Amino acid sequence: MACHFARWTITESEPDIHRLPAEVLTFANTLSPKPARRFIHGRVLLAELMFYLYGIARLPQIIIQPSGRPSFSASGLPDFSLAYAGNQLGVMLSGEGKAGLDLEILHALGASHHPRRSAFTVAEKNWVTLQSDPEESASQLECIRQSVHKLSGQSEFTADTLSLHPSSGRLRSSVTSDVQVMSDIEGPIVWSCAHSPAIQRLICWCYDPDEGFIRTATFSPQQQVDSLHFMKLTSLPPAK
Repeated sequence: MACHFARWTITESEPDIHRLPAEVLTFANTLSPKPARRFIHGRVLLAELMFYLYGIARLPQIIIQPSGRPSFSASGLPDFSLAYAGNQLGVMLSGEGKAGLDLEILHALGASHHPRRSAFTVAEKNWVTLQSDPEESASQLECIRQSVHKLSGQSEFTADTLSLHPSSGRLRSSVTSDVQVMSDIEGPIVWSCAHSPAIQRLICWCYDPDEGFIRTATFSPQQQVDSLHFMKLTSLPPAK
């Protein structure tokens, strides 16, 4: 089963909201302008991807789980994850298993000042220090950590609950035992797609309101990727 990752560069143009139910628009009206704009665009992208892949003409009802993680209320529908970074919007969709997506903008925060990087393990900090661009590498590790965070719905991760081993392409999570992550840096944007269980194929799309979805890449666990920044991390067995 393939996972799908779609990105949309938001412009000033108003989105087409015809696939959104009235309750989504009503809730958006309770938000201040900037959050409302991001909320509507996110729901539009999710709705359009659901229609493109599954033929579902209107966005199904979404609920917020106790963990704070959004999901479709009806059983049998795909799992999804939304992420925003500047004017970039992303949706990850999975028909089987759980999805976690994160986007970050490079250099938006200095590597030593990011509020969550204190959770890095000693091994992660050492790996970052050895890279040619430590700030860029730290941003990618943070993006990967946040995608696994969103996958599990846990409020916080510490070095004890999630450790990444970029040199060997492995990770260990005490919260979600079977996880695979694919991540890359494209221009100023870092993206990371986490999935449980392992990703069989990750199909990437760009969305344009006039042209629809344009397929940009397909990744598999065995595939060799030309990008110098592409990373694949797969779960280690649980520690005994």
